[in-house]
Amino acid sequence: MKKLTVLILATALAILAGCGTKSTYIQTPGAQAVNQADGFMAGQVNDLSGFEFDPKDKEAFSLKEAMAAALGDALTKQGLADGKGRYSVNVNILAYAPGSAFTRWLLPGAGATRLSVEALVMDSHDVQVAKIPIERHISAGGAYTAGAYKYIFEEVAQEIVTVIKNPAKAK
Repeated sequence: MKKLTVLILATALAILAGCGTKSTYIQTPGAQAVNQADGFMAGQVNDLSGFEFDPKDKEAFSLKEAMAAALGDALTKQGLADGKGRYSVNVNILAYAPGSAFTRWLLPGAGATRLSVEALVMDSHDVQVAKIPIERHISAGGAYTAGAYKYIFEEVAQEIVTVIKNPAKAK
């Protein structure tokens, strides 16, 4: 029975440690603090990752479009979206790896899905007021992490909005 308990605890720890998000809120020196009441809109998304799907991949999609849609949805869901918002949130996709749920299942740590971005909060004069770098990885798990190569954009967008709403919640 003791061995079973240890096995269950080890499995739970592996699953919990298998995903992680690291975020920071960096206020631009001399810039005024962001006022959430002034509203936000999803701005420009740039893909600087250099990642390209195999042309034969039927699951291929645009990283820029996925990030833009996820950010717009996250801003709306949190009540921050305003088409005439004072602030826009531009995102630079710095790194992306789609990973493989099957590989993560066979060997936790291998086949990780990763997304690294830099969100830039810009004021109405297109001046940067804050920077939010975020790194998200899904390194363990099997079938329940299937589709992570797509939903990781939603998770990162949600983290951007969480940090905008409360910079102290950066991880």
